[in-house]
Amino acid sequence: MRAEDVARRFERKSGYTLIDYSPVALPLYRLTVDAITMVHRDIAPIKEFVMKAINVGFEDSKNIAGFLGLDVSVVDGTLTQLKTDKFVSPLDDDEQFFMLTERGTDILAKAKISSPEDEMLVFLYDRLLLKPVRIVTADLLVPAQVDPLHTIEIRAYPAEGPEVQALAIPEVLKVLEQQAGGRAAFGRDLLRLKRIVRRVRLFRQGVALVYKKNRSSEIVVDFVVDDVRQEAISHTFAERGGPKKMGFLKAIDESATAADLRKFLGPDVHRMLPDAEELDERRMAVSVARIKFQAAEVLAERGSAHPEHAILRAGLNEARQRLTQAVEELASFAARPIAPYERAEFLDLALTQSSKFLAISSRTADRSIVNPQFLKKLKDILKSGCKVQISLSETSPGKPSNAEIELEQVRREHSNLTVQIGKHTPFYHVVCDDKFAVVSNSPMLGNIGKVRTFNHVVGYVLQRTDLVESFVGRVQQSIMKISPKPKEGFPK
Repeated sequence: MRAEDVARRFERKSGYTLIDYSPVALPLYRLTVDAITMVHRDIAPIKEFVMKAINVGFEDSKNIAGFLGLDVSVVDGTLTQLKTDKFVSPLDDDEQFFMLTERGTDILAKAKISSPEDEMLVFLYDRLLLKPVRIVTADLLVPAQVDPLHTIEIRAYPAEGPEVQALAIPEVLKVLEQQAGGRAAFGRDLLRLKRIVRRVRLFRQGVALVYKKNRSSEIVVDFVVDDVRQEAISHTFAERGGPKKMGFLKAIDESATAADLRKFLGPDVHRMLPDAEELDERRMAVSVARIKFQAAEVLAERGSAHPEHAILRAGLNEARQRLTQAVEELASFAARPIAPYERAEFLDLALTQSSKFLAISSRTADRSIVNPQFLKKLKDILKSGCKVQISLSETSPGKPSNAEIELEQVRREHSNLTVQIGKHTPFYHVVCDDKFAVVSNSPMLGNIGKVRTFNHVVGYVLQRTDLVESFVGRVQQSIMKISPKPKEGFPK
């Protein structure tokens, strides 16, 4: 599930408002520990039967062999092994007759033999929860696989790895048994952890959701992994001061506020904003309809050969109609605030629906957004004759980035694409013809600081033709005031 889908699904938190989100990498260790265990193994069948024969009264090798139907030499060899294991002891000096020892009687009752062993145990250790964990997933990343342009790497506090004294034997044993498929399958007791032989840094993928308490400055960071809210991780991270130590609270506090953006848009737009409760209901209706549509889509795809495939397809069409209706009802507002995840959705919508004019402004352009899918959609609307204007306030220092190189190549191939480099602005926008205009304090194509921290993302969408046209006119005038002849293309 995409980060946008996770943010939409977990948007609601009682008493709080979602203000930002991001893919994150949560820190783990794969620990290799030198340990002493007590291994429990099944008794060899021949030993077990010889011991059972002794237990029912057969004391010498000849009688035991006759009872079991074995050669006397085989029984003699087995008795020698049992004597060495101290499971049997001779009744006479000639060692012709035997009896079970106390240990032998205990082993026979359990049908298990136990022995201490020195072995290497491997398990995962959650560096946020500070305890061993069982993670059923193959999607663990090594540090080199964490994309710094797209993912925030969550730091552990304390930063140092655990010492062996900090590992609780019951917690380690529980994880090892889970890995093996149960206590019986693991088949041993953990007696002592001697030393940590190796620590390997790993990460598991998740999504961080940042909430601001209503009518308060309190900030809460929640983590979602595999579509499940991880309350324990969120609580522990906050308890150890993670948000403040990583600079999240400062970055959020310094973000542009909704009041600044409303002032930027003007009082006319502010007067058109809908009632908060009504907006929340319609936005929730879209989220629910989208989840139901996605579920129906999966069922229809999996049931293509099912006898009731026609019913599944009808359910999919009904879910699609309900989603369309919910989206249309949300779009009926002349202007409204947007949730943080809607910014990416509107950008994608503009890339597919623009036919005459598309305008995008951003701080930078990076490959986390300007990827092959983005470039394909951009080329498609350019080929259709749509005029596209991209405005950036910064370029990469020194050598151009891959995203900038790709955009410059597209600009040279299509005369209806302009790429302007201007001065920094506090707000950024996406304009799709006269259908809608989205304005936000979050850059549309990338932000240098985005992958290191969070912001208080605020934004509005204008969905009435006259409002969109008025906004476009203001933007064009602003561009000309800042730079009468804006730089075209990227510096070489």
